[in-house]
Amino acid sequence: MLTILQVGRGEFGFSAAHAGLHDGEFEPLHGHTFQVTLRLFGEPGFDGMLIDFSKVKSALREAIAPLRRRTLIPGLAQQARITSENDTVSIATSGKAYVLPADDVVVLPLANTTTEAIAGYLLEQVLPHLQGECLTTAELEVSEAPDTSVTARVDVN
Repeated sequence: MLTILQVGRGEFGFSAAHAGLHDGEFEPLHGHTFQVTLRLFGEPGFDGMLIDFSKVKSALREAIAPLRRRTLIPGLAQQARITSENDTVSIATSGKAYVLPADDVVVLPLANTTTEAIAGYLLEQVLPHLQGECLTTAELEVSEAPDTSVTARVDVN
């Protein structure tokens, strides 16, 4: 029987700032209180479990922790130049530049920091911790507002 395990919201929310790239330029720097929900699909094993909740929660906490209260920077953005010096990170396009304290920044291996990209990134971070279980599919939803969310989905097998 297909079973869906869901963990999220509450402690799995995080606040972060970002400035998405649109047509090669940054939108205004702004923040969200992102809410994250992980859904795992599969058939329970002989023990009656799809996967131990504590394992799922730990993996999700670990993936989210570095993003909390940080400015998310797209480290693979071709239109942006990122430099670090004197405990600061500078990121610039032809039209805008930001200089931020290095401790307040996370440079992600992404081309953009859209909600879609963040959802995919978090799912990639969680999956290695969930291998070897009875899972067939994993979905990770990121909501940036009560009426706006994105779901990244991957077949596990």
